[in-house]
Amino acid sequence: MKKRYTGRSMTTYGTTIPFCRSIAASSFKTHCLTNEAKQRLKVLDWYFQNRKNISLTSRRYGYHRNTVANWVKRYNKKGILGLNDLPKTPLSKPRKKVSLDIVFKIVELRKQYPNFSKYKIRHILQNVHSMDISYSTIGRILKKKGLTDKKKSSKRRNASLRPKERYRKGLKIKGPGDLIQIDVKFVTLIGGRQVYQFTAIDVLSKKRVLRIYPSKSSRNGKRFLEVCFNKFNFEIKAIQTDNGSEFHKEFSDYLIKLNIPHYYTYPRQPKQNSYVERSHRSDEIEFYSNGNKVYDINVMKSRILEWESVWNNVRPHETLDFLTPNQYLKKYFNSKKDCKNVIILQS
Repeated sequence: MKKRYTGRSMTTYGTTIPFCRSIAASSFKTHCLTNEAKQRLKVLDWYFQNRKNISLTSRRYGYHRNTVANWVKRYNKKGILGLNDLPKTPLSKPRKKVSLDIVFKIVELRKQYPNFSKYKIRHILQNVHSMDISYSTIGRILKKKGLTDKKKSSKRRNASLRPKERYRKGLKIKGPGDLIQIDVKFVTLIGGRQVYQFTAIDVLSKKRVLRIYPSKSSRNGKRFLEVCFNKFNFEIKAIQTDNGSEFHKEFSDYLIKLNIPHYYTYPRQPKQNSYVERSHRSDEIEFYSNGNKVYDINVMKSRILEWESVWNNVRPHETLDFLTPNQYLKKYFNSKKDCKNVIILQS
């Protein structure tokens, strides 16, 4: 064979050609190589056929001499499979620096009180045994020792994500204020400034209250509630929100103080807050996209009040037979009859 081997398998009737001394041709393990290893094999093939000259091989293929020499060592030590990439995982993992006394004490307390959570165990260790250890470390130790009930753990995790007062399926909306949906819209102003639009909408009349705040804290949520009670000209009987942090703490405590039911939607179910979500889409199309974003938050507050007035007094709504929300409410209170549009909420 005068021509140099190009890397193809050289077999006749299923047998390797005996006079071909190429590494790639004589190996039956090339199918176990990665693409990178096959390229290295090609380099070593030329290296062995040219007097094993590392400098010449590195200049021909553009690799550093140390790189080619390292491939030769790996091939001589492990054979052709040594050209594959080495595992990236470290040889040894750092061990948690928790003494055996603490581990034994945690296991002992869990077996003595099988229903105690990691939070109770931590307080016992801290107050009784003067052992300071974090909740997460106790949880990892209990999980490693097989002392956790996966079924109970999943139930507790879901319970923490889903409050008891949940979205009510089949709730009938017969009058204004039977259900107010509240949500927060994230808005990026000119210059990258970030503000939050708090929105409250009456499910029946579609009347809205809008405010702009620099943050979505529960304190701002409480302030927005106070605005809603002053702006809506009817009694608010129930409020529904998602599970955001701005609707807990001061927001939730304020509703409990007023004895008003607070319903939460299920996680990742924005359709259950469909009325306020759809109004946010209208805000984006009809308000923000028409050049109403400025850097000054005070100007944004005044403009959002103007847009609130347009929504409630100027913009006709097809679901209200092309009446504005205030026109619909005026007609409703003048008739003093049950509204014909009875909305039944479905999950």
